[in-house]
Amino acid sequence: MASPAAELKVARQILGWDALTMARALRLVGTPEKLEARIQDMEAGKRDISGPVKVAIEAFLSGWRPTGWVEPV
Repeated sequence: MASPAAELKVARQILGWDALTMARALRLVGTPEKLEARIQDMEAGKRDISGPVKVAIEAFLSGWRPTGWVEPV
């Protein structure tokens, strides 16, 4: 079984999103550089992935998107 960090990275790749897009979809707050670093840290196992983030990722993979979301080009 893959680690939560590896699962996050695979989910992001399946969605076709970069780290910044994933952070924005999760409604994380901070500068673009900090947002990217936060996702990269989660994917590297340096930062815990919370239950709500795991649930949101499952929702994204099932097709749900936040209100007002515009798919990246």
